Amino acid sequence: MSQTTVWRVLRKLLVFKPYRIDMVQQLSDENHRCRLDFCVQLQDLMSFGDHFLEKVQFSHDATFHVSGAVNRRNVRIWGSENPHTYVQHQRDSPKVNVFCAISSQKE
Repeated sequence: MSQTTVWRVLRKLLVFKPYRIDMVQQLSDENHRCRLDFCVQLQDLMSFGDHFLEKVQFSHDATFHVSGAVNRRNVRIWGSENPHTYVQHQRDSPKVNVFCAISSQKE
C-alpha cells in the first residue's frame, strides 16, 4: 500500500491530523543576558566597516544517531486531537555529525 493511500485514509476516512513532537527547554535569565550580549558584540563588529559579514561562514549540520533514533522533526503522531505528548530523550547517545559551510572567501 502506498504512503499516499495511507495518508488519504488517515485524513479523509478517519479524520486524523498529523501532529509534530516538540521538545522544549526552559530558558533562564542568564540565557537572555547571553543572547543580548552576543547581539551587542555582533553590532560592534559590524560597525567597524571592515567587511565583517564577508568573513562570516554560513553553515549547517545534520546529526545521525548510531542507535537508529529518529529525528523528531520528521516524525508525526496521527490522531483526531493533539495528544500533547512528551517523548523521553536519550542523552549522549553515539552519533555522527555531518557539517557543511559556505563562505565568500575561497580559503
